[in-house]
Amino acid sequence: MRGGAVNRHAAPALLATLLASAAFFAPPAPVEPAVSSRSAAVQGGEKLFFAMSIADEKGETVAEPKLLGVCGVPLEMTLAEPGKLSSPRMSLLLEPQSQRDGSYEIAFELSIPGRVDKGKGTMRLFPGEEKSTLVSYPGGHFEVQLAAFAVPSSALQLYLHHGAGRQLAGPRRT
Repeated sequence: MRGGAVNRHAAPALLATLLASAAFFAPPAPVEPAVSSRSAAVQGGEKLFFAMSIADEKGETVAEPKLLGVCGVPLEMTLAEPGKLSSPRMSLLLEPQSQRDGSYEIAFELSIPGRVDKGKGTMRLFPGEEKSTLVSYPGGHFEVQLAAFAVPSSALQLYLHHGAGRQLAGPRRT
């Protein structure tokens, strides 16, 4: 590292911490009158911070996205090499929904060219809880680990202070 440069491995955790901190300290946005049922759903949506880890069957990390989203609004992420957006390395779609019991039901769709195309799954978890599931493809699988935090929340603050620089629990080996 030279002259104040940020380690490229630490940059995602630093960016996630800065984004979540900004969301935590930002004043709530003023509520405007709803003009449609979709805008009403968005206005009532809870802000969420997602910490994820995606690993292949060998335990090798493919990606560790940290994303901000809103319940009821699909969230898309595409991971591509600079200048090569037409051939992404990975695409991810999250569809978070709030549940009456305080949990979140998060449907996801994962695509990694040459391995899995639109591998789907759903996880139901409580704020700050971490869960994982497998997405199988011919010849292997990916382990998708996910933790979701309300923004702002004490669980998010704990994660930012103690866990933002660490990986989610590694792949389970038996």
